[in-house]
Amino acid sequence: MRLLSALCHEGIEEYIGSLPRIEVLNVVGNKRSLLDALSKDKYDLVLISKSLPGNEEADLLIEVLASKEFKGQRTAYLYGEYDGYCDDFIKFLLNHGIYDFHVGEEITSKDIERLIFKPASKERALYYFRSHYDNEMNAHYPEQKNKRNKRFLEGRFLFNSGFGSLFSKNYKKNPMEKLIISIISNQATGKSHTAWNLGYCFSKLGYATSLFNIDRGYSANLFFDIDEVYYNLLDFTLQNNMHKDILDNCYSRKKLSVITGKLGDEKEISSEDFLKLLYCIRTKSDITIIDTRTGISELTKLSIQNSIYDLLVFDCDIMHFHMNMKMLEELKDDFVPEKTIAVINNTNIRSSSHKFIYNELTNSGIPFKDMAFISSCGFISYEVMHTGITPYQAAADRNKGFLGDMDSLLDKLGIYGE
Repeated sequence: MRLLSALCHEGIEEYIGSLPRIEVLNVVGNKRSLLDALSKDKYDLVLISKSLPGNEEADLLIEVLASKEFKGQRTAYLYGEYDGYCDDFIKFLLNHGIYDFHVGEEITSKDIERLIFKPASKERALYYFRSHYDNEMNAHYPEQKNKRNKRFLEGRFLFNSGFGSLFSKNYKKNPMEKLIISIISNQATGKSHTAWNLGYCFSKLGYATSLFNIDRGYSANLFFDIDEVYYNLLDFTLQNNMHKDILDNCYSRKKLSVITGKLGDEKEISSEDFLKLLYCIRTKSDITIIDTRTGISELTKLSIQNSIYDLLVFDCDIMHFHMNMKMLEELKDDFVPEKTIAVINNTNIRSSSHKFIYNELTNSGIPFKDMAFISSCGFISYEVMHTGITPYQAAADRNKGFLGDMDSLLDKLGIYGE
């Protein structure tokens, strides 16, 4: 995507430049420079903020951007803090066919990604306008209330009264603030199967993805058909204090790296080693998936404490449901529902067992970030085991339901494709 940035904000522009499939062709610091840049090159997207300095009227800029000369070029407008002129200006944008805009003194990096990767329809833009710029509803991304777990994807800045911590003028990308997803369950409900498919999906979309497998028995070896030469890598790395080299030595395929131990090994690494490895892994990864052990362990708690999102995986077994709910009670303050997606895995939404689990979760009063359903992929998983192919790949022509469910989960995680 060829992009012109007229945001006049170094931190946001640096973040945009780090996103996959983005080519920032030009960055301008005032309105005159914006007009000059538009006359010299063609762009797929122009990002502009109200705070852009210059004597030119904002209305004039919008009329230029919306003119026939720039047909096919999309514009996204960051208004900033709501004021008495806001409604009239947003109506002006809508009348000129500009449907991507953000109003509010706070804006998260998730909002930035949505403006770039998910163009709004006229219907959605009108909904956002009529909701009086309810960004939480518009993004389907409720603000995480537990401050201890705030991370980069919830970074914010204030347009008119200075900038927040993560999008400050001195902002530097912090390797500890990448997207980290912890997958948890108290029973065998398909955690590793979900991690298997998500790892492929993220890497296929161009994200540098690492799957950190700390599950008992290290089942990732089976799923990814990992050669035995990698089985002792984890022990070797820890014994020789080579944590920082883990991604250089582990199993990798294109943009996917898998960190795993010896198949069938029940040994659990120490908390200190886990945190060291996690730091080194996510320093070099866009997305880190942690496939935790079934049940509660110290590493499970550390995974949750360091994650952006948690996927709590259920299936349609009633006993498994109650065991998972018991785990949430035992996790206490480590469980943050606002960053947790409840996943009903290997399900049939028409079945009575699915309806029971769904109703129990809905009536539990737990304010989950979202819920997701993943239908059964049938025998595909068994067929592709040991082949290096994932069910997501094999389901392309054979199980559209499973494929669509995985895509829906990606969307709930805020991961956008091309």
